[in-house]
Amino acid sequence: MSLNDLANNAVQQIRECVSAPLTESELSSISTIINDTLIKTVGQATNNCREAAVICCGPEADIAHKIAHEINQAQKVLITNLTAMR
Repeated sequence: MSLNDLANNAVQQIRECVSAPLTESELSSISTIINDTLIKTVGQATNNCREAAVICCGPEADIAHKIAHEINQAQKVLITNLTAMR
């Protein structure tokens, strides 16, 4: 399931939990909050993975830096895609 699908699913679940119908403005705000939260979460997870790679590779620091670079590139692409969802 893509992050866009996850965000849409979360908005739908929120919509179902609220007793009154939500306006388009409210739905847009909720969607923005979810997207921002996903971006922050991906950033934190990426940093954790990068740090773990450096720690685990110890003497093979060059390999760790290459892994960290690849993780960073993947994060940039993901954040760009999430930002484009707005």
